[in-house]
Amino acid sequence: MSSTKPGRNDPCPCGSGKKYKACHAAEDRAKAAPPPPAASSPLSDDLQGALALLADPDVSKLSAALERLGALLADAGPVAGLRFEAKDFDAHVGQELARLAERANQDAAAARHELSVGTLRALGTRAFQEKLGAVLLTRAARASTPEERQALSVGALLATAAKKTGRVRPENNPVLDVVFDVQFREWCVRHAELARKYEALAGAMDDSHVEALVEQVQADPALSERIAREAKERSARVEARLREPTSPSVFAPEEELWLTCVLWEPLRAMKSPPTNPEGRREVVAALLRAVKGAVDEDFLQHLVDRLHAEAKNPAADEATRAAFSDAAIAFEAEPARMVLAALLTARQEARGRTAEELVALADLKALPAWTVESLEPYRALLETQGRAAAADRVRRAQEWLRAHPIRLDDSATP
Repeated sequence: MSSTKPGRNDPCPCGSGKKYKACHAAEDRAKAAPPPPAASSPLSDDLQGALALLADPDVSKLSAALERLGALLADAGPVAGLRFEAKDFDAHVGQELARLAERANQDAAAARHELSVGTLRALGTRAFQEKLGAVLLTRAARASTPEERQALSVGALLATAAKKTGRVRPENNPVLDVVFDVQFREWCVRHAELARKYEALAGAMDDSHVEALVEQVQADPALSERIAREAKERSARVEARLREPTSPSVFAPEEELWLTCVLWEPLRAMKSPPTNPEGRREVVAALLRAVKGAVDEDFLQHLVDRLHAEAKNPAADEATRAAFSDAAIAFEAEPARMVLAALLTARQEARGRTAEELVALADLKALPAWTVESLEPYRALLETQGRAAAADRVRRAQEWLRAHPIRLDDSATP
């Protein structure tokens, strides 16, 4: 075939006998035309901008983009792919917080960092990061502003970094820290609401309110499980605080006096239990029975009311008020167990509320034995100070001592 381009009406060089325009003209034009420009991705510019942002030595720009990403994730809510699996997150965070709460003098910032690192290592898998990256890219394509597209594109690139390089650990990936922060805030809000529901359920309410809450729990099977987990975590926090040397006693002086009287013999038996298993079990069972008998309805109501009042004391700091609120709910939920835990683990005794009461308590503890008569000066003092309920609790202790006088000089006070 000749290399010279034929005219439209010339015979086609292929030898078909047809005019060129009716034979190979269209095919030759198509071959000579330049290739069409490749269709560009709608996010190509944003992704290039995100790459430049990640390489920028001014990290404040990246921080601003990640902060914007956190706000977008919070507004989106718990969408699949933008959160860790809720059940796994709840279980892991609940267990870790209970473990951290047992530590004395735990620094809040260090605890948060440890919780974050542990969670990201456990849940920030390669599969989760790939899914997160895909969902962020999809949302970036639908974003309405350049700032939103940039934040979502940055998150998508960071989420796929582990797949591309294979060297990024979950705890070192800032986009996963953003996800954790958003989800942990949601977890705290949800559990604060559950705590309020639990407190209302445990509090004094009329039958209609109780019935409504029971129906709510029955309608949400997961709610009862979450409430139980919250109660366990709260009890662990209360017990950890009781073990701190600076934590005040949860008992008022007359409450501690009553418990000392009623539980003196069972606690002494625990110090030297029988060697045989059956005998040891009976000693423990006797102590538990004694605790349940000592913590009667009147005792528990006054204890819980007082703890709730301490939780609302404006003169106390927020941490102290929160600790008393936790204690009130924990004691109301499991009175016998928490009373026993307080007796066996607390580092401080109950303190008198006035100078005169401090002297009266010191005089009592110096006596070799407690009898009805030895408690009378203290009971009378409480009466003169206008503490009728406290004086009545001491009077009940006196009634107990009529049949069960105790000696304090042959062993240490429980």
